[in-house]
Amino acid sequence: MSKSDSHGISKAKVDRPVILIHGFLGSPSDWDPFQSAWQSAEGESASPCVTFDLLDVARRITLDGKQAIGLKELASKILADIHADERMSSGFDVIGYSMGGRIALEMAIQHGSRGSQRHADAPTFTLLSAHPGLDDASERDIRCASDIRLADRLATISVATENDVRLEFANAFLDEWYGQALFSTLRLRTDFIAFAQRRREALSSGDCASLWAEIVVGCSPGRSQSRWEALEHRLGDCSMIVGDRDARYVAVATRARSIGVATALISDAGHAAHIEQPDQLAKYLIQLRLNRVRSSFQDCPTP
Repeated sequence: MSKSDSHGISKAKVDRPVILIHGFLGSPSDWDPFQSAWQSAEGESASPCVTFDLLDVARRITLDGKQAIGLKELASKILADIHADERMSSGFDVIGYSMGGRIALEMAIQHGSRGSQRHADAPTFTLLSAHPGLDDASERDIRCASDIRLADRLATISVATENDVRLEFANAFLDEWYGQALFSTLRLRTDFIAFAQRRREALSSGDCASLWAEIVVGCSPGRSQSRWEALEHRLGDCSMIVGDRDARYVAVATRARSIGVATALISDAGHAAHIEQPDQLAKYLIQLRLNRVRSSFQDCPTP
């Protein structure tokens, strides 16, 4: 890549790290396909990627004596790590997937960058398959109860004393979780069996299940404030990307587009677009970082 593109954006402006935040039940390795695609697309000039492990962040929040592990706490801890990292001295950009995208939006709010026009040095926050929040109180109540049930099942895994039993419980939990329609395209992948095996081994070991139980309750959309209005105040900083086969989140992106958020569709992808179509995601992120805004992003179709 040359030192400047056709818009006059210098390489220095886009040479800052890309922060990658995974989603519920995930790990930093979930971003491996994207990081390979990113390196391939940008070549030797590729900006470094920095992944965060939400379980590690949650453990450190607990050590700090905090009682809750919610979106605000996770976002605050990650921002503190970023600001303490010399690699971020010239800026950074964030992409968060699903729950990680909701954390990314909370980071944008806490970072304090506002306005419809983004300053060239300001960080960008890309929400991948992420929901800004539920407006309706009854929907929040339903979701809160659902996430409490998820937490109870995760706690059951963590308290089982025999490894075989933990594996059995973890397998049942994952079968149900990834049996959801939004993961239908992910399940069709030839590497899904290996993916599920990694999830099962992680969930049945150490304090993984108990921490996820705390996180899923603390970060529940049923307990979290709707951030749609906040998103509307950060049109220059935030964007949203969804898979075109993820019907629920295409509807979310359509609403986001209607209030002026830059949105993009990843073709032939469901909810886990960073795993299913990492090359397309890398392309869109490069466009975003070069300030080729709205006009280069696809309109999401109207349902």
